[in-house]
Amino acid sequence: MDVKTAIEDRRSIRKYKAAPVSDELVKELLEAARLAPSGTNHQPWRFIVVRDPATKQKIQEAAFNQQYLSEAPVLLVCCADIMTYAADTKTRVEELVAAGAMQPEALVTYPGLNKPKDLEAVKGMIPHAMLNVAIAMENIALRAVSLGLGTCFVQLMKAKKIAEILNLPENIIITALMPIGFPDQSPAPRPRIPLEKIIYQVI
Repeated sequence: MDVKTAIEDRRSIRKYKAAPVSDELVKELLEAARLAPSGTNHQPWRFIVVRDPATKQKIQEAAFNQQYLSEAPVLLVCCADIMTYAADTKTRVEELVAAGAMQPEALVTYPGLNKPKDLEAVKGMIPHAMLNVAIAMENIALRAVSLGLGTCFVQLMKAKKIAEILNLPENIIITALMPIGFPDQSPAPRPRIPLEKIIYQVI
């Protein structure tokens, strides 16, 4: 399956078959996420793979009781580790210089490279980190289509409550939930606005 077909065939799936999703398939999806691009190659995404029915039920209750969250064989809790913007920046820049993606002077001039940062200092990076997680999630969604799996992006949730359920530390920020399973529905394509309406300017 080519990328264009995967993009065209992707749907938000809210009904799943009971058939299990193997660990091998989950690893394929997470490998697709791992290969996603990110700012300064920080790769802040972190994924919690939830199969336990009781835990899925608790998460569902904290996500306005969207039933398909517990019915899907696998539920990914897609998170950002904002401490990557403190602890890992120097390493990431060194890697990018070594790979030829940055000039050597970046080892000296890159903004904030040698400035110590604690959790409070990097909280401003939460929107940036969540955007990068979303990019990785799209990789998962498209790879899932190619494997015959369905997914759904879910942000209608009480993220703080789910963080409590999973006992997450403060640096792990939940971006979205993503149920995964074999689709038990074939939704029609959703309406999209015309191309000319999304081109805001041509300069």
